[in-house]
Amino acid sequence: MPEKTSPGEILRRTRRERGLSIEDVTGGMGITKATLNALENDDFDRLPSPLFVKGYVKTYCALLGLPDQDLLVNLEQSMSDLGIHQREPAIKFPPAPNRIGRFLKNVLPMAAVTILIVIALLLVIQVADRVKLPFFDSGKPLLGSARSTVLSMKPAMASMMDQEVKESGDTLDKQDNPQTMTLNVTQQSWVEVFDASGDLLLADLQPPGTRLEVTGDAPFKVNLGYAQGVEIHYGGKVVPVSNIAADNTAFVSVGLDSDLEN
Repeated sequence: MPEKTSPGEILRRTRRERGLSIEDVTGGMGITKATLNALENDDFDRLPSPLFVKGYVKTYCALLGLPDQDLLVNLEQSMSDLGIHQREPAIKFPPAPNRIGRFLKNVLPMAAVTILIVIALLLVIQVADRVKLPFFDSGKPLLGSARSTVLSMKPAMASMMDQEVKESGDTLDKQDNPQTMTLNVTQQSWVEVFDASGDLLLADLQPPGTRLEVTGDAPFKVNLGYAQGVEIHYGGKVVPVSNIAADNTAFVSVGLDSDLEN
């Protein structure tokens, strides 16, 4: 039985048959020479995660005019033989906000405290109706004084409850208004975006000229296959992409408090 040709060998042979140079491929795919060399030599230790590698192979096949289905199966088998596994992520959308549940969660504790205070005051009133304290010169029952105190406390209690409801509403408005991040793709790159809950909002290979608006709960975690080819905008400002790896991949946190302050 002849030995099966590896995916990298197939890509390298096809590139040479098509008469394409390394510079032609790296420029068309938006990757470095080191990444292309690792891809053509099946050097998975110098390549990013399997999800990125599959995206590279799809793009490479499109550039070569080569069907990618059999090659991706070959790639999957090769990675499996080496013990490299990663499930394809499923796109998850943030659940619809539960305004009623959040409102009750914020307001019920305050309401319970208020009820306990009212019950305690009523008990004081009942005791005061039966007992006259010696330091009251008027000789009047404590009930009238206690009731006056209760009546004088009502505006303050109402103000406190109004403030609590207002703060709860402000919190709900903030939670129920997801933030938006804009991605401008200038060179082809794989893009993954996760929200604050860890749900995957986006995972796809993006061509040049693509403008993406991703909405969800910040902070976002953004994984870029070709960091120099993507501009990130958040809060009306450009988010700098630092810590770019040798293969031009980068992992960026977007939507932290520092992003809005800078």
